[in-house]
Amino acid sequence: MPSSRPGCWQRRRTGLAVVVCGVVWGFRWLWPLQLVPGWVVVSLVIWAGLELIVLLRHPHRWS
Repeated sequence: MPSSRPGCWQRRRTGLAVVVCGVVWGFRWLWPLQLVPGWVVVSLVIWAGLELIVLLRHPHRWS
């Protein structure tokens, strides 16, 4: 199995954080997501923001 490219996991983790945040924020009007407390939504936004900041400031280009 070949090793993944440097920074691949960082980009995937950042993408996951942004997608999860976008889904929860965008579909907040749906019934199941109305049960999610506000602090969870804010935590997801903070997580996605921190992941983006880390990716932009310190990209992992080497393994």
